[in-house]
Amino acid sequence: MPGESPFLVDKPNSPKYLIETILPKREVHLLGGPSGAGKTRWLLTTLLMHWRHGLPVLGYKSYPVPWVYIAADRTLDSVGRTMAGMGLSLSGIPIVPAWDDKLGLNGIFDGIEQSDASLAIIESFGSFVEPPYNSNNVKSLLQTCSRCCQKGNLTIIGVVESPKMKPYERYENPRQRISGAAAWGHFSETIFLVEPDPKDPESLNRTLWVCPRNAPMIKKTGSFSTAGTIEFA
Repeated sequence: MPGESPFLVDKPNSPKYLIETILPKREVHLLGGPSGAGKTRWLLTTLLMHWRHGLPVLGYKSYPVPWVYIAADRTLDSVGRTMAGMGLSLSGIPIVPAWDDKLGLNGIFDGIEQSDASLAIIESFGSFVEPPYNSNNVKSLLQTCSRCCQKGNLTIIGVVESPKMKPYERYENPRQRISGAAAWGHFSETIFLVEPDPKDPESLNRTLWVCPRNAPMIKKTGSFSTAGTIEFA
């Protein structure tokens, strides 16, 4: 909301989670799904409407901290149109305009440090893998980001793509459905995956998989609302 603080300050001695059990602090997590699945819409809605107010997320207690959104895949104007389509405003949302400013990974981390954020949402996270796009280079990116998280008391949610697959082509384990190298699933902490109905490409229904490394997997179902947001029951 205009003029409203985008976060609540983290309280001393709070648990080492941003969302109890499923989102540990100071780790690298992924949000995956095919293009157009609604990944960013779900995440921003969740951050703005629930998490930043300390409300439960997916039924789990949440612990808000200062956060920043890294627009690394589109212009600020484009982000603004997405937000407007959900009935939300850019006002009060801390943003690093990485696309507009042509920032690489080092420039993004400088922007995060200047924002004093403890949570960073990085769009187009997979684009920062150095070619060739193999498991070793994916692992290197995740190790680099993990070191930054540990040193800077930072948590990262990297937004990545997963391919549109026919049912018989899909891995059974959602952690393995990120595009490209298997290292994404092997070396990330929690993976969130937003997927459309594989049998009906036109359906507005979505499935959310939450795959923590050290907790049971969660499956939720939901759908696009008339406002263009997605919430999972």
